[in-house]
Amino acid sequence: MNIKLLSWNVQGCGDWRFLPAARQVLRDYKPDLVVFVEPRVSGRKADSVIASLGFLNSHRVEAVGFSGGIWLAWYDSATVHVLLNHFQFIHFRITDKATRNSALATTIYASPSSTGRKQLWPHLRRLAAGISVPWILFGDFNATLCSEDRRGCRQLPSKDFQHFVCDYGLRDLGY
Repeated sequence: MNIKLLSWNVQGCGDWRFLPAARQVLRDYKPDLVVFVEPRVSGRKADSVIASLGFLNSHRVEAVGFSGGIWLAWYDSATVHVLLNHFQFIHFRITDKATRNSALATTIYASPSSTGRKQLWPHLRRLAAGISVPWILFGDFNATLCSEDRRGCRQLPSKDFQHFVCDYGLRDLGY
């Protein structure tokens, strides 16, 4: 599989500066699939932003007010089949049209509150229990594995996140 994925916590797509910045990122990195988390935009405005970036294919979990939201957008070099929607993630199969290789992927925008995040881990554990093929999890977990992951903040590492990563043999790619 030779698919380029880009995940970006945009913290709002409604600002006039977003579109030029996004177009530049898309030109520079040429991703096949892009995930925008925390867009703070939904409905027709979201449709308009996605279309103006040149995406013909998309799926999204709507933001609730100015909170959350996940946009999944892809070009024709990939096929995406959404398997499960949740307010904190989208689980899907991605296929490289050129090689016909596929993998499972889950893009995450975890709740900023620890109470909300506690709902995420059981869902991901149920998903993981049924997966025996290549699987990538990516996005914004709003949690840290170690204290060095966060600058200028005293946030403690998340034990739930640490246990999940350890229990399923996941690797932090360091981005």
